[in-house]
Order: sequence, then C-alpha cells, then structure tokens
Amino acid sequence: MEKQPVRPHFEENASMEDEIDLFELWNGLVEEKWTVFLSFFVVVALGAIYAFSVTPVYKATSYLLPPTKEDVLPMNELSILLNANANANANANAYTVKDVFDAFKTNLESRQNLTKLFDQHDLIQLYEPDYEKLSEKEQIKAYKDAFDEFVQNFSVTPFNKESDLGGFSVSLALPLPEQEVAKRVNELVTMAQKKTVQQLYTQIHVEKVTRERQLKQKIDSARQVELDRRLDKLAQLNEAIAITQSLNIQKPISKGPSLNINNVNSAESQSFPLYMLGSDLLMAEKKVLEARKNDDPFIENLRAWQQSLQQLQNLKIAKDEFGVVRIDAVATYADKVKPKKALILAVSGVLGLMLGVFIALIRRAIKNRKATLAAS
Repeated sequence: MEKQPVRPHFEENASMEDEIDLFELWNGLVEEKWTVFLSFFVVVALGAIYAFSVTPVYKATSYLLPPTKEDVLPMNELSILLNANANANANANAYTVKDVFDAFKTNLESRQNLTKLFDQHDLIQLYEPDYEKLSEKEQIKAYKDAFDEFVQNFSVTPFNKESDLGGFSVSLALPLPEQEVAKRVNELVTMAQKKTVQQLYTQIHVEKVTRERQLKQKIDSARQVELDRRLDKLAQLNEAIAITQSLNIQKPISKGPSLNINNVNSAESQSFPLYMLGSDLLMAEKKVLEARKNDDPFIENLRAWQQSLQQLQNLKIAKDEFGVVRIDAVATYADKVKPKKALILAVSGVLGLMLGVFIALIRRAIKNRKATLAAS
C-alpha cells in the first residue's frame, strides 16, 4: 500500500487558522450584540431625522392637447380674406393646428417663460435661503445653480413620440406645498398660452396693417399718376390750341387721312397732330379737364383696391377667440417625490446593520488579538 505523505505540523496549524469558524463568529456577534444594535439604532435614527425634517418635494402635472381647427380659424380670417380677394394681388399663408401648437410648446419650454415664473415668485429662496446675504458675485453663481436645478425639475413629456399632435404632459417638482406646486404648473401653462396668443395676434396685426398701408400707397400713387396724366394732357391741349389759333383752324380738318377722334389718344395715333382737331374741339376738352374735380372714375382697378382696403379696415381680429392649446387636465394635486421615507428608513436599517456587524467584527478581532498576545 502506498504511504500517504505526511504534512508538516506547521502546515496543519496554518490551514486551521485560515478556516472561518462560523460558530465562533456567531458567538462573537452575540457578545457584541449591543454594538450591532447601537449602530443600527444610530443610523436608523439619523435616517429618520433626515426623512422627517427635510422639506418635502411635490410634483404636479398638467395634460395638454392641440387646439382644434375651430380654435385656429379666428387666426386665419385675414388669410381667408386676402386669398378670397383676387384684387389683393398677394396671398397669405394660413396657420395650421401644428403651427399653433408648436408655437405654444416652444413658449412653454422657453427659458424666458421659466425665468419669469422663477423670478415672479422669488423661487431662489427655496434653493438658497441666504441669497440676500451673499456678495454680488456669489449671488450670480447661486442664482444660476438654483435656476439650473429648477429647470431640471421641469419636464415636458409627449403622449406619443411619433406624433406631433398627440399632446403632452408638463410637470414641475418644487419644495412647496402640494397646492402651491399645482398652481405654479398651471401658471406656466397660462403664461405660455397668453404669450403665444399675443405673438400670433401681433403677427396677424402687423400683416394687416402692412397690407392696408400697401393698398393706401397703391391708391395714392394711382391718383397722383392720373393727375399727372391730366396735367400732361392739358399741356398738350394748350400747345395744340396755340397752333390752331395761329393757323385759324376752328373745325377739324376734313381733308387728308381719315380722322378718328375716339382714337386720337391711342398708341397708333400718338403721331397725329392734335391741332388738326380744331380749336373748338380742343377748347371744349380743355374746359372739361380743367373742371374735373376727381380723377378716381378714370383710374383702372381703383374701386377694387378701395374695396380691399375697406374690407381690411373693417376686419376685427378676435384675439380672445384664439385657441392655441386645449387643457385636458389642469394640475389639481401633486405627488410627493422627495423624501421617500419608507425607502430611506429601509436603506438606513440595512446600512446600520452592516455597519454594526463590521464594528462588532473589528472589536472581536481586537479582543482576540489582545488575548493571544497576553497568553504568549
């Protein structure tokens, strides 16, 4: 039979020392039970103090939908008028539901809108209570940090990421009472709504005023041109009359090329000398032109332009009827998001127990070490 190798005595001792005696470990923890309990109690107590003393943070949410076509219709009355009027000679683009809803969402998410709410309610005090005591440089940094944290607690979440018109929810979390947080969310929506309505109204109003000014300029220019044409005609008549008087021509000359009085002013007859019409006819036309008080009946398209101008001036832009968003559900309550007391106490208990066991093991090891040194 093959003999088993004999292990040295010191290897047996080393192997035994490396083994962990669970019973001895348990007995050590039992002896140090008050250490474990005390650590557990202290950590849980600290967690409880934090959980019940920290200012709670509440999150409120409002649900928003795009406007209907009927809501957008009052914004398109100007474009409808211009597109229906062929004489306006300039079409206008209509606002779509997507255009309006995108404008509202842009204003809702804008830093300007968030800053207005942040400053209006002095929310800096929630993040930096000693803000007024800081130096100017420190205030700038504190304001930036506080506002960045405020923005991080604001979110816009679409119902359907694949659709631009699926609506979205807007949420805000603040260390304020539930009702106050809900009010702030609703204020954000209202401010964005009013700003969008005002922007659209301003755009439409500016376009309306611009169209009116263009038509007025067109009418004034046409009147001035017609007046200049009448003065030019009078100058031509005066010259022709002077010639007829010097040649003693009173009646139209019947000899020579056939004479068509109706076409004297046409392009084909521009070279036809007026004096051949005779002084009687020329004097009569001059008298009529000098007596004319209004050139409007002789201006082509004038009445159409005046009609377009009158329609624009009578058009009332009903800003109060503009619909840029439908509020599916206003924020009426808020959910607590911080602190989560149960979670904090549970984590504190686990950490306290782990810390207690660790301290107990350290204390047990130190005692064993001292005992071993005393025995040797």
